Amino acid sequence: MKNLPNTHFDAIVIGSGMGGLTTASLLAQLGRKRVLVLEKHFKLGGFTHSFRRKKYEWDVGVHYVGEMQSGSLSRRIMDLVTRRGVQWHKMGSPVERFIFPQGRFEVPDNRAEYEAALIERFPEERANLRRYFKDVVKAQSWVARWFVSKIYSRPIASLFQFGAKDLVAMKTAGYLDRFQDPLLKAFLAAQWPDFGSPPHESAFGFHATVTADFFNGGFYPIGGSQQIAEHASAAIQAAGGQCLVSHGVKQINVVDGAASGVTVEHKGREITFTAPTIVSNAGAVTTFGKLVPEGHCVIEREQIARIKPGVSALVLFVGLNRDPREAGFDDANYWIYDRLDHDTTAKDRDGQPTRIDGEFVSFGSLRNPGQESHTAQIISFSHESLWSDCAKGPWMRRGDEYENRKESMAQEMLRFAERYLPGLGDLVDYYELSTPLTVESFTGHPQGAIYGQACDENRLFRDQWKIKTSLQNLYLTGSDVGTPGVNGAMMAGVMTAAKLLGTFGLARIMTRAHVG
Repeated sequence: MKNLPNTHFDAIVIGSGMGGLTTASLLAQLGRKRVLVLEKHFKLGGFTHSFRRKKYEWDVGVHYVGEMQSGSLSRRIMDLVTRRGVQWHKMGSPVERFIFPQGRFEVPDNRAEYEAALIERFPEERANLRRYFKDVVKAQSWVARWFVSKIYSRPIASLFQFGAKDLVAMKTAGYLDRFQDPLLKAFLAAQWPDFGSPPHESAFGFHATVTADFFNGGFYPIGGSQQIAEHASAAIQAAGGQCLVSHGVKQINVVDGAASGVTVEHKGREITFTAPTIVSNAGAVTTFGKLVPEGHCVIEREQIARIKPGVSALVLFVGLNRDPREAGFDDANYWIYDRLDHDTTAKDRDGQPTRIDGEFVSFGSLRNPGQESHTAQIISFSHESLWSDCAKGPWMRRGDEYENRKESMAQEMLRFAERYLPGLGDLVDYYELSTPLTVESFTGHPQGAIYGQACDENRLFRDQWKIKTSLQNLYLTGSDVGTPGVNGAMMAGVMTAAKLLGTFGLARIMTRAHVG
């Protein structure tokens, strides 16, 4: 099919998640590039989009974001990407509540207070706790340098990866074994679903990055996470670019050994868009396993064959009949577990689709001033294999068996939450369950893996993804290039944009963001 008018751009970005929007916005603002962002879903934003049912509204994947205090690096970058269009609400303290049958702990919104509270609770572990907080900062700093190294060739990149390599590569469980108290170990690892890999699987570098990200509290975008996509897309369009929804990329086109554009399906017809630069935010497995034609990116294909995907999740979106504060709840995150051993909890879900051993509960409406109807989200990790027999059929039309299983699972999730948070059940007015099949349908992530590749040491070393692929003109961005979460994907977007902007690209971005 011949190209239609306005089908040639300076760059094409596949996927409108945080990494893709960041790259596109920075190329538009600093490079004056006409960027086309293509999104298969009918809303922009990837995991940062919002949706409504009846009078209720929920964010799909943003529950809280760290380091959005005024003046921080992450806030300055976010302000640049969105042209200061997003305002942030700071959550109260405590930020987290860890709840186990054996005990509870509240995490303050301040690193020093967090450390002091743990030492007061576990005085016999004082020395190890002092070292732990220092090691968390040390490992986080290494991961930050690892991010920067991605824009350079190997000899220069290695200069950024000095020190702490053994620390960041260590299994989180191995590090935590220096503590004697099993309850303390359970508290320290309770946030593992924030990056999707339990302690015996995850590298300490990922644990440290997530832990440190909330040392200064949690933040939430006022008006909902859709604000991020709305303001980033406005920056893209201001430079002559476009952001198109319901445009699923079927293939990255290759001409004379170089990526030259994409073929898109929209409303039953195919459209070809061309550009000298193609950036994929669709995830490495989707990019190299589905979008790049056979015979290209052989090295990357070998890599995706050996990587392990992270977990997926069940997300229960709940509409409430009144303000949850009336029942004693607040805007903290409630992490609820039946056992102290997180790895046993994760493994025992295999093959038992109706069993719940852990949940994350949050009240998004309490973080969003002005939201009229109150909401909650209840999340439990899951695996696509537990739902694969229901995979046939499109979204919302997968049959009675699937709907019946969803209802059974939703009821079990509500019962589990009520055991530890009595009174929550009386607030429920409406609920809808998202499964790993939902995640895969809207994001294209194989097996519904929310965070892509598992957060083990291979993700940092052997199987780390380079920004520039082996196919000329094709680049990667997003959490596979970086780390999970809004900030991880955003910084991956920064590094991809820096690579594309040339030798001083990163310096230009940081100067524009008023960093330093």
